[in-house]
Amino acid sequence: MSDDLINNNNFMPDGAIEPLEREQRLYERVVEKVLELISSGAWKPGFRLPPERELSEAFGVSRTVVREAVKALEARGVLESSTGSGVSVRLADFNMVSRSLQTYMQLSNLVDFEIRLNEVRRVLEVEMVALAASRITPEQRTQLREICQQMRDGQNSAKQMAELDFRLHITLAEATQNELFKVLLAPLIDQLRDQITLTWEGFPRPVNLVFDQHETIVAAVENGDAEAARQGMIKHLAFSREVLEDISKSQKDKDL
Repeated sequence: MSDDLINNNNFMPDGAIEPLEREQRLYERVVEKVLELISSGAWKPGFRLPPERELSEAFGVSRTVVREAVKALEARGVLESSTGSGVSVRLADFNMVSRSLQTYMQLSNLVDFEIRLNEVRRVLEVEMVALAASRITPEQRTQLREICQQMRDGQNSAKQMAELDFRLHITLAEATQNELFKVLLAPLIDQLRDQITLTWEGFPRPVNLVFDQHETIVAAVENGDAEAARQGMIKHLAFSREVLEDISKSQKDKDL
């Protein structure tokens, strides 16, 4: 083969060869197999795993590999160990998922995080209130009305107003009667509270307009009008985004 051919840039196009992926470690493969057994229902919550020796023989790996896999699954909250009872499958732990995602958000240091959170809220909360409109209980209707009345009271501090605002959104989430919303919303709760506090304390806004927006959403949910609830939440979160953008601009102007 000539040197000209070897040196021709067209001989090996960019992107034609990529680094090979690292071969999956044995313990990771055991982790996947255990997760498959759990997701298939073969190993249900509370199921006590066979002894380490039996697992190593069944998977065809060393006991050290099994031990590493069990530790990894315990760290994820999938398995739990107890003295005298061995290792068993845990019940689904929403708090574990929540803490993991919350830690990610706290450490990610994303640019314009508040705006990104507002976008996530729009995806979740718009359909959330539509579901709430068809599933809300009489007790939750009462809770929402009481929160709206307390916000109209006029004697609340900015911090108290933020807490009432937060409670309103959480009660709407609970009104879906869908526990998976807890998994999705739980890691956002602290950030949501911070965002609401920011919009109440960090920047002046026409409070009566916010009250009207809340009451429009609550009325739609109470009346079982899913589409009106959607539209009300879309307008409310769009307004919240405008406030957040104004706060961001104000802070940038101060830094100049």
